[in-house]
Amino acid sequence: MNLKLADAAIAAYEPKLSESEAARLRFFRTLWGVQDELQHEYPNAVAYEVPQAADLKACSEVEQPTMRAYPVSFDSEALVDGVARMAAAMALFDEFDQSSRDALAGVRWDRMVAASDVKLAGTDPAAYVDAFVGLLLDDGLSEDAARMGAAAVSLSLRAFLEPMAQAVQQARSDNGVDKPYPVHCPVCGCEASVAHVGTVGTKTKGRGRALWCAQCGCVWDFERVRCARCGTQNQGHLHFYNVEGDDDHRIATCDECGGYVRTVYEEDTPQAALYPFSFEVEDVIMAKLDLIAYRQLVAQEQQEG
Repeated sequence: MNLKLADAAIAAYEPKLSESEAARLRFFRTLWGVQDELQHEYPNAVAYEVPQAADLKACSEVEQPTMRAYPVSFDSEALVDGVARMAAAMALFDEFDQSSRDALAGVRWDRMVAASDVKLAGTDPAAYVDAFVGLLLDDGLSEDAARMGAAAVSLSLRAFLEPMAQAVQQARSDNGVDKPYPVHCPVCGCEASVAHVGTVGTKTKGRGRALWCAQCGCVWDFERVRCARCGTQNQGHLHFYNVEGDDDHRIATCDECGGYVRTVYEEDTPQAALYPFSFEVEDVIMAKLDLIAYRQLVAQEQQEG
């Protein structure tokens, strides 16, 4: 976790944040701090060797996430400690209802992780998180509490997966085996949470986009005019919406699949590099765009109906 960058981005946003937005950022900053601690305390929580360039190329050619072909091995004790600490941090947030917080505090995470399929976490983290919801429900937690617990699992996995994911993506890029650009994360297979258009962080230098995976932290290049969900490049079916007065944050929607991705736009100038940019912070800032996307979907369904 790059906490220094996240803190700089938060400081840049602070003057224009509402109290609710500032509170959300404080909450997530606490969770990012726990993730950073876990990364430093458990540098070997994930046993993994970056595949050879030829193997990475083979995965790219069929758009197979690297972890499907070359699974990650987790240290179960590190995972238990990570989930327990993430859950404890979440339980302190008073925006969650008290019953869910109490339920989360009472979970025996060692028992739950032992009952889970940890091997699945090494091939498909999102599927592992979904399966964990079922385990928590079977253990007597409410739907809300189970979802909170699964979020703690996801955040813990992210902390341990990020160094590996960054190394894999660096190898894909350095060896020129990152094409065709996939719609799903090339490392873990999750959908992109945030897209970024700008001069920093992509080989396309503003002509394309960078997509970011919240599950493993991978950032990969992607075509600028293309749906990040279904892959269509039909410009007539791709649209952009934003909150009035904020042209920097938009949702890119697709008529063909009904999907969307929240997108940050930066000026294509050298000055853009002077402004702190954090995918984690932008993910929180753009939560309000999900409501816009939902309204657009409802309006479209009404028109079609």
